[in-house]
Amino acid sequence: MKVLIVPPNDLLRHPIPNRLYHIAMRLAEKYEIFLLSYINHPLAGNVKRSLKAVEVPIPNAIPVKDLSMYYTINATQVYNAIHRVIKEEGIDIIIHANILPSLIATKLAKKYGIPDIYDFLDYFPQSATAYYKHGAIVEAVVKAIVEQALLNSNAIITHSHTFKLLIRQIIESRSIPIYVIPNGVDADIFKPMDQKLARKAIGLEDNYYLALLYGSLDAWVDIVTILKIVSKMRARFDIRLLIVGISHAGHSYKALLNYIRKFDLDKCAYLYPPQPYKKIPIFINASDVVIAPYAKILKNYVTPLKIAEALACGVPVITTTIAEFKLWYKQGVYFYNNSEELERLLFFIIENKEGVRRVLINYSQSFRQLFSWDSLAEKYRKVIEFITKR
Repeated sequence: MKVLIVPPNDLLRHPIPNRLYHIAMRLAEKYEIFLLSYINHPLAGNVKRSLKAVEVPIPNAIPVKDLSMYYTINATQVYNAIHRVIKEEGIDIIIHANILPSLIATKLAKKYGIPDIYDFLDYFPQSATAYYKHGAIVEAVVKAIVEQALLNSNAIITHSHTFKLLIRQIIESRSIPIYVIPNGVDADIFKPMDQKLARKAIGLEDNYYLALLYGSLDAWVDIVTILKIVSKMRARFDIRLLIVGISHAGHSYKALLNYIRKFDLDKCAYLYPPQPYKKIPIFINASDVVIAPYAKILKNYVTPLKIAEALACGVPVITTTIAEFKLWYKQGVYFYNNSEELERLLFFIIENKEGVRRVLINYSQSFRQLFSWDSLAEKYRKVIEFITKR
């Protein structure tokens, strides 16, 4: 079977691999994968990941530094690339996970009678506003595009029950099947390791407590509260911050640096750029706790990679109280509603460090089995088989 993937970004060169990369890696074991490649994508890095797939480059893609303009300016090129591979290769199904490129993919799928699946992996109307100054206008435009792409699709896969309810409201009574397949982990990579060895591997000592913030450092996470509480707690404990990630909007990262100085954390906040995927478990295992300070906005009602990856390593997570998380994560996740609760939870984990860690290391084995990308990709494959035979 020939599967065309229209990804949310440059799947092989983006600093942070997303769920579609992990799924595609495993689908490629049984299907012939064709991958739309966003040439000159502004977030494409220098390192190229491996994937058994035929890259379908966008012809004559115009280089644009501003991510907000890339897909708009290159819309014709995206159309031409998808149209060409459909005609020349006889594509059997399209999996798409973007905004405008998804809309284009659905229209071409309908034109040629090809089934398609929308992997709704993000609430695009909110996440897109990070790249634009006029957020409200952008959100409305993106919402209209995404809703039309959803209505055009033959099937939809998403990774949270909240998103499924949202999609059901959009498509109303239309008989478009919606499947929930959560985000997962690479069980061969994300697993417990000795904390002292992990810290040594990244050049850190083991005589202080370490809280990890990693992933996207953008407006949809409340980093300021974390910095404030850690600064306050340093009067009683030697607790430090390990920050590993990327801000898709440069101003968010500049604000982070300013707040680190404001709260006098310059000498106890260790900042690293996005790391190779296989090194992330080292940073997690080097930490006593992972903090995931999600803002209570719709785009965060998901199954976050960072929570699953931390639990797979046997490291506790402190995160905002979001109902969706409680549906999936039954152990090792501690919820807070305000800064006082966050402070109490940090104290609890510090004071019970060994016991918490021991319980979660035992739990991590069953968690890795349940949330492994291998098992989740098998569910994905069954959806593909069902949709192509309808």
